[in-house]
Amino acid sequence: MLSITAIRVVRRRGDRRGGVTTPRVKRAAAATAVAVLSLGATLGSAQAQFTRVYGFGDSYADTGTAPGGAFRLGHEPCVYPGVCSFTGSTTFVQTLQSLYAAPEMVNYAIGGARTSNSNTLGFLGSNYGFPYELARLAHDGVRFTDRDLIALSIGGNDSSQLVNDVGAARTLGTQAAARAVNGTGVGTITGTFDGVTYNDVATYGVQQLVAAGARNIAWFSAGNSKYFPEPEGGAAVQAPARDAFAHTYYQELQTLLRPMAQAGVRIFLFNYEILQRRIFENAAIYGFSAVPGCEANGGGSIPQVTGCFYENSVHPTGAAMALIASYMANQIDAPTTVVPQGSISTALATGFTGSVFGRLDAQRSLAPFGLGSALAYAGPPKAAPAANPADRWSIYGAASYANGSRDRQFYGSGYDYNSVGGIFGAEYRLDQNWRVGGVFGYSQPDVELGVQNARERIDAYQFAGYASYADAHWFADGLLGYGRHDFALQRQGIIDTIRGNTRADVFTVAGKAGYLFDVGQLRVGPLASLTYSNAQIDGYTETGDVLLTMTVDRQRVEALTGDTGVQLRYPLLIGGGIYSPFVNLTAAHDFIGEGRTITTMLVSAPLLPILTPVAGDGRTYGRVAAGVSALVSGNVSATLTVGSTFARSGGDDLALSGGVKLAF
Repeated sequence: MLSITAIRVVRRRGDRRGGVTTPRVKRAAAATAVAVLSLGATLGSAQAQFTRVYGFGDSYADTGTAPGGAFRLGHEPCVYPGVCSFTGSTTFVQTLQSLYAAPEMVNYAIGGARTSNSNTLGFLGSNYGFPYELARLAHDGVRFTDRDLIALSIGGNDSSQLVNDVGAARTLGTQAAARAVNGTGVGTITGTFDGVTYNDVATYGVQQLVAAGARNIAWFSAGNSKYFPEPEGGAAVQAPARDAFAHTYYQELQTLLRPMAQAGVRIFLFNYEILQRRIFENAAIYGFSAVPGCEANGGGSIPQVTGCFYENSVHPTGAAMALIASYMANQIDAPTTVVPQGSISTALATGFTGSVFGRLDAQRSLAPFGLGSALAYAGPPKAAPAANPADRWSIYGAASYANGSRDRQFYGSGYDYNSVGGIFGAEYRLDQNWRVGGVFGYSQPDVELGVQNARERIDAYQFAGYASYADAHWFADGLLGYGRHDFALQRQGIIDTIRGNTRADVFTVAGKAGYLFDVGQLRVGPLASLTYSNAQIDGYTETGDVLLTMTVDRQRVEALTGDTGVQLRYPLLIGGGIYSPFVNLTAAHDFIGEGRTITTMLVSAPLLPILTPVAGDGRTYGRVAAGVSALVSGNVSATLTVGSTFARSGGDDLALSGGVKLAF
């Protein structure tokens, strides 16, 4: 009978054969799973973005199925009847597949695999290490896409070769990392294995996975063997040597993987040692038993306790693997919560610009231009209102509401938002045609993202100066604006809430012009506008669980949107008052649509930049705006405007505004 021990798997001691699949062990695993789920962490569905999950490496990843599977390849019965993993339940790979609802999972992992082409399991001989898995992958002709998630755990079994020498441990860690990443020092593979003949096949570590198209890699690091209930080598290998191997291996992995990460391969390196230390110090924070050194399948001198983190000497339970996979999924999804910041900032600037232009359109309802036809069709002749030369100054204010949504992208979370705010401005009329003004706006968007219960609360302060011209047929508006957007960010972690704060500075230049023809009582004509926004979003570092927090680099986002269409006005004379409601119907196009890249780093893996591509908009959609002003008294007028996008791929926006103006 086989068993799991210090080298992940060796022959089982006779006094521990019983109880492997007893109802008590099953109940313990179930209880632990409930405890983990009660955390309310990201054990629910993650962003459903991957279509396949590939497992590589050692027993932490080995699900038992072909083309990997240690027991299958060795023609040996599984340790746990009916479950050919080494956890007595599921692995982190299977949990990742479940979290992402990936239709397919392919297992290349082999329990006992080392970074060299060797294995800790005697029945597998000196073969079936990580290089063999890569040789089999090449034989199968697999090509990855960005829809494939590579789940990898390798390096832990190399620590079975430790001796109680710190220098030798560091050397072993350096060599193991080089083998894992680049295949340095790994011999070629020759022979027939699992029905396939290999002739002097060379492999190149993770670099080979990248060459095959891998773009998303979730790496379960080796951790530190000193935290295992039964570490390999026992008391003969002391903690300093174990620390030296673990820390050297983890650091060298980052150094060697960095060029791939800088080239765009997204590598999420999970620092298992941090979690091991927490379990050792206070397992109860995750709902596991706090009995030191316990195993769910313990025996002899090892305490067998319900709810242990470890199933056996070195392997976590299925519930512990679910916790680990949830951490890994949270790391993978975290950059998707950053992606919307750019579009939100530019959308706030564009929305503010639209509200200023909409108010100017509505205020032109009160101008004495082009109203002759309205008066002619209104019955008894009446004089158009003349502007009072003394009423050159005016102040105005308006309240606003906006909402909208965006669908998720492959690397970007979808979101819904609601925003309330207002504007206050002053205006000076130079003459009957020209006016200039300044306006301040404040809004407080509340953005709910579609992953990790993430939320962004924003305080948006915006300023603009504008000039407006109108005569009997022509009208034109121009605007220069600046906005400061303060983001308060939060997203759900595993044991706490991850928080961040940043600021966006947004500069806007916009222009709009049109010409109106008189067609009976209707006024109609072409309309065009162009809005450019440039947002600079400060970098920041999140606070919270160090296994999940990110450092986010500074972002620069540009948007250039053009609108062309038609404006319609229908002047009305009602109760002695003149109204000229307008409707703008335009086709909008986002011209700067080449996309951009967001750079983040896990705080626990600072040498590995994670480059997340953001698809550009570059789409054409519809936009409609309408409004009207009414004279309340001699020098007080009221304005109402509404605007919305439609047929926009990814989601639409709606904005309402109402206010008053006082002239003096």
